[in-house]
Amino acid sequence: MSWDESFDVVVVGSGASGLTAAIVAAKRGLKVRVLEKAAVWGGTTALSGGGLWVPTNRYQRASGVHDTLDAAEAYLDEIRNPADDPTDKAKRRAMLEQGPHLVDLLTDEGFAWTSSPQPDYRAALHAGLARGLDMEIADGRRLGANLATMRRSGAPFAIMIKDIPKVSRAFTSLTSIAAMARVFLGEKLRRAKGWIPLGCGESLIGQLRMVADRLGIEVRLNSPIAEVVIEGGRATGIVLAGGGRIGAGKALFLCAGGFAHADAMRTELQGIDGAQSSASRDDTGDIIRMADAIGAKTAMLDAAWWGTAFAMPGVPDAIFCLAERSLPHSIVVDQSGRRFVNEAADYYSFGSAMRKAGLTEAWLIVDATHRSRYMFCGMMPGKTPQALIDAGFFIQADTIEALAGKTGIDAANLKATLARFNTMAAKGVDEDFQRGESPYEGFWNDPTVKPNGSFAPVDKGPFLAVRMLLGDLGTKGGLVTDEHSRVVGTDGQPIAGLYAAGNCTASIYGRSYPGPGATLGPAMTFAYIGANHIPA
Repeated sequence: MSWDESFDVVVVGSGASGLTAAIVAAKRGLKVRVLEKAAVWGGTTALSGGGLWVPTNRYQRASGVHDTLDAAEAYLDEIRNPADDPTDKAKRRAMLEQGPHLVDLLTDEGFAWTSSPQPDYRAALHAGLARGLDMEIADGRRLGANLATMRRSGAPFAIMIKDIPKVSRAFTSLTSIAAMARVFLGEKLRRAKGWIPLGCGESLIGQLRMVADRLGIEVRLNSPIAEVVIEGGRATGIVLAGGGRIGAGKALFLCAGGFAHADAMRTELQGIDGAQSSASRDDTGDIIRMADAIGAKTAMLDAAWWGTAFAMPGVPDAIFCLAERSLPHSIVVDQSGRRFVNEAADYYSFGSAMRKAGLTEAWLIVDATHRSRYMFCGMMPGKTPQALIDAGFFIQADTIEALAGKTGIDAANLKATLARFNTMAAKGVDEDFQRGESPYEGFWNDPTVKPNGSFAPVDKGPFLAVRMLLGDLGTKGGLVTDEHSRVVGTDGQPIAGLYAAGNCTASIYGRSYPGPGATLGPAMTFAYIGANHIPA
């Protein structure tokens, strides 16, 4: 095929994996072009927490935490689902070995990040501490004119992941008060200096773009692709939806995200649409739909990075739910009035429990103590807008019986469930779901509540019930890749010249989720691995 223009490497997608692949390829002296279908760059990364799960990285060591590759690998084996692809073991080892080198490269390029204090999500023998990375607040002014076309999260202020649990606890302790002061006063001080503060995923994608700009990498917006060109068994370029043809002399790197908002596709494959997904609205599976035409193998198309979400009136996108259900004086029940999960579990385990129970929604019930002490969807303690009660987001009642009547929850079961729940909570031991026993749950709890900072009675009216919906951070199934990030064909062999990373690929973790940053960590690491594998 003849080309309108050609580059050594063409990258499809401008999220974290796409920009990482472009940066590594450019640093190797290759001529790179990034194509983004949307009118804004940054992908789902810009909407994320921005953390990376990268065991044995330099910041983990600097924080005084000893870790080894063997321990991290053993942990992944411990939490592995028996249904996962056994060939992923070589890929997991490659990821663990190369992840720290990715961190070193970006640190040398001026990245501002630090060790995340969050523990691994699962309580396994080889679970570790501080395996994640947390983004420092960045100054958006450094992006220059490109700030105007960056995808924005809509966050009212910039924050680091480490401060979110503390801020959620509001004024309950000096530690939380100090965190609130650091976040809110820090925002004011930065803005007084002329900063445009970027936190979490905005900081990550913003800093990646700063590096890419410095290397002279162009990100071309409004450039959806219509076809991946395969000639003689090799990927040679792409055809744009508008008709342009761009050649990729050495490699085509697919980093175009999953299919979180491809509603018909998700309904067929997963039995749920993408209404409550936190992924970018442009995450519509364009590349994954091309798998058959490419001759690529796919896997795990029924899987997602499950979690839970709130649908708040007047807010167009799903609000990811975490701290609200993790803090004490809260309980989650199904429509029958029964518990089905540890309320303080990590979001993937919680969402997976909903899937297993066949639920797409459940009820989060909090009492007056919870509402007087903690933030809720950004609302300060004690301030529950009447407008949200009138709109039905909060359902309020003075008694549990009345709350059951308003929500349609089985009243007898709910009363029995709460009686048992409150008896156990008073003792601090959840005999049914072990709430508050894992290190991860300790990170999100209220340490001022004794004897169990995650588990306390729900017994003081008025009570509030909020409908909690099955959501996700994106899908986690797609193209199958090998340990070099090459796309694997339906014949089991890598397709020459074709690489992929991120949510357009089948997750390296299969049907598990190890810890904070477990989506972005492998996405960026396999982009790094693949870009280094491209022939010079």
